[in-house]
Amino acid sequence: MPAFADNNETYKLGKEPKRRRTIMKNLFLVIVLLLSTNTYSQIKIMNTEVQKPIYDNFVYDSLRNMSPQKYEDKYTYHHLIGQSLLYCGDPYSYGTRSNFKVGNYYRVDGILPDDTGRGLYHRLSLTDVNSGAKFEEGGIFTDEYNFKWVVLGHYEKMKSLYMNKDFIYLGNIGYSRYYGKQNYLINLETDTVTKNVETKTIWTCVDIQVKPRIKGDGMDIDKRSPIVLILDNAQFGKHYCYLEDESGKPYKNIDNEEMPLVCGKFQLKSYYDKVKAISIAAKNKRKADLTRKYGASNADIILQGKIRIGMNKNMCRDSWGEPDDINKTTTTYGTNEQWVYGYSYVYFDENGQITAIQN
Repeated sequence: MPAFADNNETYKLGKEPKRRRTIMKNLFLVIVLLLSTNTYSQIKIMNTEVQKPIYDNFVYDSLRNMSPQKYEDKYTYHHLIGQSLLYCGDPYSYGTRSNFKVGNYYRVDGILPDDTGRGLYHRLSLTDVNSGAKFEEGGIFTDEYNFKWVVLGHYEKMKSLYMNKDFIYLGNIGYSRYYGKQNYLINLETDTVTKNVETKTIWTCVDIQVKPRIKGDGMDIDKRSPIVLILDNAQFGKHYCYLEDESGKPYKNIDNEEMPLVCGKFQLKSYYDKVKAISIAAKNKRKADLTRKYGASNADIILQGKIRIGMNKNMCRDSWGEPDDINKTTTTYGTNEQWVYGYSYVYFDENGQITAIQN
C-alpha cells in the first residue's frame, strides 16, 4: 500500500506540471496578443478630409453702398444678405432689357454661384418686396451695382450722419483737380454748377435724396452712388452734391485730415469749430511764449512768419524753422554764418545777430 501510495503520488505530481505549463502557455499567448493590440493602437491614421474654415458672419456697417467686401478668399456681397435695395435704373445698358422696376425695393436673399458661361459674376438672389417675385442680378462689371442700386441701410445711415447738420464750405482746397460737373456744388433749380461760392459760408443739410441716372448726363463710366446731399444757404440757395467720387469711393482728402471733407468740400461745423478752437488756443499759447522770450514786438513779427535785421538765431528758427543748410566763413574777426532757406539767405555776424536778408 505504501508503495502504491507513493506511485499514485508520483503520478499526480507528474500530471500537475504539464497542466500548469499549458495554462502558462495560454496566458503567455494572451499577453502577447494584448501587447500586439496595444502596439497597433499607438499608430494614428491622419484624417485627410479637408476641413472648410469657419468664417464669421458679416455685420454690415452701412458706411458704404454697393461695395464688395472680403469673404473667404474673395470679395463678395455676402454682407448684404437680408438688406433691402432700391433700384435706380441703368440708362446706359444698350441692347438688354431689365426686369427691375425703378423705384421698387428688392431684398437680397442670397449670393448665387458665378455663371462664367454667361459672364455673370457676383450674382444676387433678389425678391421684390411688394410682389414677392424672384429675380437675379449679375453681370461682368459688378462695380456698376453702385450706381444702379442703393442699400436702404446705407441711405438711412447717411441721413443719421448728415441730416439737419450744419457744414462749413471750404471749397476744393487740398484736393486733386476735379473734372466734370458732378464733382462740384450744383444748383438744385437750374442743375448747373455754381462758381465762386464763398468759403467758410454755413450750409445746412435739409434733405438726402437719390438722383437716378439719365442718358446724356455724361456719367456713363462714373461709378459713384446716386445719393446726394441737399444743402441750403441763405445767400446761395439750395444746392446738391454727390457723396462719392467717380470711382465710387468717398472723397479722399489729400491733406489726410482726421475727418475728410463731406462731398469733397464741406466740413461738419461742429468739427470745424472744435479744430478752430484748438488752433486758436495753440496760437494764443505760442504768442504768450514768444512774448515772454522776445518781447511783444518781436513776437508779432515771428507769428507773421517774418524776420528782421538784428534778430538772433533763436528768433530766426522760431519764425522760419531749421535752415536747409548752414555755410560758415571764418575771418580774423570771428565766424560769420549764412543760413539757407530755399532761395533765401540769412546772414549772421560773429555775435549771432542778423546783418542781412537776401530773398
